[in-house]
Parts: sequence; C-alpha cells; structure tokens
Amino acid sequence: MSLEPSLDGTTVDLASPSPAAASGPVIDTKYLRRLMHDLSAPTRHVSFFSGFVDEALTEPLDLDDARRSLQTVRTAAERMQQLTNMVSLHMRSIETLHATAANPNQRFSEEAYGVAELVADAWQKVGGDASVLTVQGDTKTCVDRSLLEIPIQQVLRNAISFAEESRPLKVVVAIQQTSDMISVAVEDNGIGFDTQYAEKICEPFECLGTGKDRREGAGLGLTVASLVIDALAGALKLQSDDKSGTKVTMSWPHHCKEAASDVE
Repeated sequence: MSLEPSLDGTTVDLASPSPAAASGPVIDTKYLRRLMHDLSAPTRHVSFFSGFVDEALTEPLDLDDARRSLQTVRTAAERMQQLTNMVSLHMRSIETLHATAANPNQRFSEEAYGVAELVADAWQKVGGDASVLTVQGDTKTCVDRSLLEIPIQQVLRNAISFAEESRPLKVVVAIQQTSDMISVAVEDNGIGFDTQYAEKICEPFECLGTGKDRREGAGLGLTVASLVIDALAGALKLQSDDKSGTKVTMSWPHHCKEAASDVE
C-alpha cells in the first residue's frame, strides 16, 4: 500500500502493483503532460485565429488583420507539425532500440561505410548549405546506417536552428577513430548555450537558448540523439562558451574489424 497525492492535495491509498503489472510497460506521464502542454498553445491559436478570419469575412475585410491572423494560424500549424514529427521520430527510435534490445548485434551491419559520406548526406537532408559545412577526417563504421543517421541529423539540425544572425553560419565536423572508438565532433559558431543547463539539455522538451535567444525547436533533437548514442554504448558531450558557438561530440565503439574500419 502506498500514499499518492490526489488532485485536491489530499492523499489516497494505492494498492501495490501486482508482479504482472510491475513488469509491464511504464507510461511516462510527465512526458505526455509536457507534450500536451506544448501542443495546446498552437492548437488554441489555430482555433481562435481561424474563427477570427471566418468572422472577418462577414464584415468589411481588414486585409492587414486577416494577413496577420492567417500568419499566426500558419505558424501555429507549423509548430504542431514540428512537434508531432519529432515525437514520432522519438517513438520510432525507442521502438527500434526496444526491438533490438535482446540482440544488440542487429544494430550493426556486416558492411562498413564512410562516416563523412553519412554526415554529408545528413547535412543535405536537414537543408544545410554545402558551402557552410567543413568535414575533417573520415573513418568507417558498421552501425546500422539508418540508426546512426538519427543523432547525426539532429545535431546538424540544431547547428542550423541556433545560428547567430549577426554572422554567417560555419559548421565544422571532425571525424576521428582510435583503436576502440569513433568520434564525430560537430562545432558551430552559433549562439551557444548556458552551461549551467547542460545536464538538462538532453531531457525531453528542453530547448537550447533562453530569452531572446530561445528558438522554436521541439526540444527533442538531443533527446533522440542521446537515446541512440547511449544504446550504442557511446557518449554525447556538449561544450559551449555561452556566446560564440556549441560543440557536440558523439562517440561510440566502432564495432568493425580493423581492416573494415580503415578508410580506403
């Protein structure tokens, strides 16, 4: 028997879960509450401003007001789409890792491929300008390509999203391999982040940047990235001086035979 707070602040007795219930899936209600909170604001905007435009059509039309309302609706709809897309990616990543948990070897392929090529492909998929990206070094990995592409894309997307408007964006990706590990360091010259929040950045719905520097990200990019890298027995490290950029380093065991991991 345990005590839990009820909605009115009192406590109620809850029976201890049965062994069968305890072994079942755990629903992260905090995650769901935060998701519904983040979706509620753009949903209200779509509802309210759509109605505003509808009413305006029955009266003398103020084009400026109508355009502003339509822009608000469009922005809110894009925000909802961004959130739902990232939540879908998060869930797919969890499902993939859960499905391979019993046999982690399924997360690796027989054939090695170049990490630099994967970085270039991921940069193109997130809409990056080729002239902005510099890739230094290369090696090969046997991590399933579709799985490794997830954290690479999310880190590169953040570099674009958190660019500093006062200077041209530059992104440098350094790829290195030791005898045991592969590392990919993505360094940009964007707005950086306050290092006092470093421990929370990879938590769901936590966004880089505060105040005027807060961007409209979903707050799930680094969550998904760290989820995948952790599952590969790797590590994700973030560094910033809080004013001139961010460096994100992902590292994982290369899992390839020595001959396969060398770049030709």
